[in-house]
Amino acid sequence: MRRKEPTPGRSRDPPVRRSSRLQPEKVGEQVSREPQSFGGSRVTDILSPRESIRAHRKRVEPARDPSPSPPRGPLQSSEEAEAPEDSGQTVLERDTPLLPQPNIEWEVVKDKRARLQVLETSQPRSTKARPQMQRRTTASSQGREENETLALGQLSRAGIAARSKAPTMRKADSQAGAPHKWAKRLPYRFVLCFLLFLLILGFGCWFAWEHGNPGSFLGLVGYKAWKWSSFPKLWNEVEECSSQCSLVLVESIPSTLDYEMLTPHHPSIYQAWMDLLGGANSSVEIAAFYFTLRDSDVHVEDPSSKQGKAVFELLRALPSRGVKLSIAVNSPQFSEYDTDELARHGADVRYVDMKNLTGGILHTKIWVVDRKHIFVGSANMDWRSLTQVKELGAVLYNCSCLARDLHRIFAIYRILGKDGASIPPKWPADLAAESGLTHPLKLQLNGTGGQLYLSSSPPALCSSGRTSDLTAILSTIEDAKDFVYIAVMDYEPQCTFCKPKRFWPVIDDALRTAACDRRVKVRLLISCWKHSHPAMFIFLESLRVLSYEPLRCPIEVKLFVIPSEGEQPPIPYAHVNHNKYMVTDRIAYIGTSNWSEDYFTRTAGVGLVVNQSDASAGTPGQTLRQQLEKVFIRDWDSPYVQPLSKHRECSRK
Repeated sequence: MRRKEPTPGRSRDPPVRRSSRLQPEKVGEQVSREPQSFGGSRVTDILSPRESIRAHRKRVEPARDPSPSPPRGPLQSSEEAEAPEDSGQTVLERDTPLLPQPNIEWEVVKDKRARLQVLETSQPRSTKARPQMQRRTTASSQGREENETLALGQLSRAGIAARSKAPTMRKADSQAGAPHKWAKRLPYRFVLCFLLFLLILGFGCWFAWEHGNPGSFLGLVGYKAWKWSSFPKLWNEVEECSSQCSLVLVESIPSTLDYEMLTPHHPSIYQAWMDLLGGANSSVEIAAFYFTLRDSDVHVEDPSSKQGKAVFELLRALPSRGVKLSIAVNSPQFSEYDTDELARHGADVRYVDMKNLTGGILHTKIWVVDRKHIFVGSANMDWRSLTQVKELGAVLYNCSCLARDLHRIFAIYRILGKDGASIPPKWPADLAAESGLTHPLKLQLNGTGGQLYLSSSPPALCSSGRTSDLTAILSTIEDAKDFVYIAVMDYEPQCTFCKPKRFWPVIDDALRTAACDRRVKVRLLISCWKHSHPAMFIFLESLRVLSYEPLRCPIEVKLFVIPSEGEQPPIPYAHVNHNKYMVTDRIAYIGTSNWSEDYFTRTAGVGLVVNQSDASAGTPGQTLRQQLEKVFIRDWDSPYVQPLSKHRECSRK
């Protein structure tokens, strides 16, 4: 407040403060007050009409609250009352929002400083302003304390009540806002749950489409082929494998054949099997049509069964040596003596009911030893295949790249050997082929480079990237430039075991096209024995007549006959050329199937395809193709070959 200097000549009486709220008779009252000395100067206190307040108290006595007043705070001075509004109201009074105030008798409080103090109590200022307010409170008149007790008590109670209600109100607001926040979060959680449901539903639909019924899934899990790696990977891990392989062509020559003077000579299948079993360290996996390594199936003691019994003894001893023996065999079998005995000694035997799965049989003949060595050929796990039946196969040593791929074919048989198993529409990625017609393995065979791949049948058992056996045969015939030599037990361009039988000229047409269109020399060496189908010879005759005038297609057909020498009693299913291979001027093919529709569309089989045409000229006599060609020429020119016209005689024996 600015102090106004008194005008000379005028009376120094203090001015009288007017108030419209005072009673009319009070307006005229003027109380003179002598100036006082404060700080060395005389000032007139114009803000504290003490006499007016005392006179008003006598007339208006406000009702007192019987409840005790709360203690005053440090900022609650005797001037915490609000003065009536006037034109001189400060900016702070106009701008500062006020908390709810109690019903105060404003006629009692006439001081502007008290009004400012009420505003400060309602809304606390910063700590810097507190000392100033305390100084103002001290400077005020001590006489107002009694007049303002009631108003201060009411304000104090109102402030405490407001402060006590504030946490409760905030808590209530938070509780009231909780449902509102949940309502905001609810749509997001609902959307996430809905997306998760769609993801699970989509996975279930994909699995039902890709893997058929749950039985196939259980079969994959049982073999541990369904793993995280079955799903697509972000990177491809290339596992190192040996590419320097040793290949040996092996044969079984029946004792009734005199091959001493004929060349070439190859190690026996019996010796190859014994070497593989003797050197096995961790695992032996065998897929076969049946197991009759002992002569117990014919209930006759035959001296020629000695080799089969020796192989059986080594197989039975594998688990005791810590070598895991796994077997996949066709079901049902003619005799289960051998498989039951092996199972009792620790072998894991799976019976594959191919008739129920595809309508065919498991006709595969493969070995995988230590995931490094393999055998593929025509020999069954039969004592006769070692001494009484002419067989041919190939053994590859230290060839883990190809062994790993052959193991995947074996794994499919094992999966199908589970109870209730079925063929899924798509096999897991773990069983995908590592070699095929379009992506063969590039390996070194006996120091000579070559391209190899494995084929399989039927197509339902071919995993991703696997070339079907029929496709491998057709592509080999089509690739030939000079000749195609074929040695199989049965050749029938029909579905032999279908009811009714039907014509199937797929391979037959390929041979006719090669001979008559491209002038490729075609030779067929077919077995003739008492189990040969008569219709087969008619089909063969239809091929041979193409060589007559005027066509002169270079096609020749001969029959291979193994003499029995009149054994008494005769050995069943013996004395037959059981070979299943094909050789051209560029490719060698060794398979396990006979050549009719059933073996390529229903029956399980495997083929080994080797192309070493680029290295043939520089390494004479070293490639598999060259060795196989010599074997065919040896048999074609042997004394055990008869013309096709003699088929009636050999089929009666």
